Amino acid sequence: MAFIKKIMLKNIKYILSISLFFRVFIVFMFSWFYLIYNHGDSGLFEMINASHNDTFDVVFKYATHIGGGWFAFGIAVLLFGIKFRWGIIAAFSFVGSAAITQIMKRWVFNYPRPSVVFQDSINQLNLVEGVELHTNFSFPSGHSTAAFAVFCLLSLIWLEKKYLGFLFCFIAIIIGYSRVYLCQHFPMDVLVGAAIGTICSLIFYALLKDKLFGNWGNQSLFKKSI
Repeated sequence: MAFIKKIMLKNIKYILSISLFFRVFIVFMFSWFYLIYNHGDSGLFEMINASHNDTFDVVFKYATHIGGGWFAFGIAVLLFGIKFRWGIIAAFSFVGSAAITQIMKRWVFNYPRPSVVFQDSINQLNLVEGVELHTNFSFPSGHSTAAFAVFCLLSLIWLEKKYLGFLFCFIAIIIGYSRVYLCQHFPMDVLVGAAIGTICSLIFYALLKDKLFGNWGNQSLFKKSI
């Protein structure tokens, strides 16, 4: 057990030393927390809601679906197709992070969504046409969890390509932001969801990337090895 822990910590230390994803992620987390601390969770939500325009309405309305469960499932299947090892890591990362988030939001906290908190002034909020507002299970954000779990893992798989780390983190941040923009979550929901997804992918990748999966571990559905 101590040996496994040592290997995992060594992998994490190496990842954090070169990953552009985690550098951007840390800046985002501290900046997002600072804004919440200064303006309050509801206050920052209202500030973001006041920033609506027609272009953002369209972009965030469709971009937010990248954080859905079906997208994560599709990425997992694709990774299984490229290399079974990656598919196994994706399965643990995505299912593990989703399980933590769902347990927290459904059975631990069960916080109301913005549509309930602001129900007396809902007509004053900027809403996006065609977006159905949910009412329950606000904290933490499931879409943010899934988005950061997926794109963190993708950045780890292609760790040496640092520019992809920046791109993947930027996409995940856009998805998290969209959840507040679309009045589905509060900023703190996104902050915690992003942390859960990122940490789960980092831990499972560091723990399993060097694990022996047998001859099939590096096999691909597309070619013999990759």
